[in-house]
Amino acid sequence: MKPNHHSLAYKQQKQPNKTYKDLKQKQKMKIADWMFRETCIFYKENGEIPNEEVAKQIIDRIYEKLKSLAIWVPYEEVYRAYLLKLPRYELRIAENGIPEEKPPKEKKEDVAKKKKGSSNKRCPVCGRRMKQQFIGLQHCKCGMSWKKDIGFFERTGDMVFALERRKIGNKQKQCPVIRYKE
Repeated sequence: MKPNHHSLAYKQQKQPNKTYKDLKQKQKMKIADWMFRETCIFYKENGEIPNEEVAKQIIDRIYEKLKSLAIWVPYEEVYRAYLLKLPRYELRIAENGIPEEKPPKEKKEDVAKKKKGSSNKRCPVCGRRMKQQFIGLQHCKCGMSWKKDIGFFERTGDMVFALERRKIGNKQKQCPVIRYKE
């Protein structure tokens, strides 16, 4: 364990009267997610919301996960929080049904990470990466350009690329524009 991380026993000794409300929001969200998933698993198997006896078994499993992450909160606090959430879970399952488990995402192999500043646009004529002049405007050496709202187009000698200030709501935004020489 790192020197600035404390063991679960140390946390229990330091804060013996800690409540569920004292947990960080991220921790409470994770615990609530575990509670809902366990409730959904029980509902799939039995077709009903768990009663108090089964709720203790569910909280036992969740409390083991809490211990493994070294999150300290008394068992009774977690149990009380689960009993308070159980009617809401019942309504949620009745209205929306049991959420489907998402299949794990397949990892793409040998995909090079995009370097900062590298363009994702490729020239349709020569295949080179296009260089960004402004946000929403990219150029290639062969004379092709890409603009956000137009798409790909060929540059001509009379084109001038500039940034124009536009007031959108209360904010000033700079938008790339194409002007023509006369």
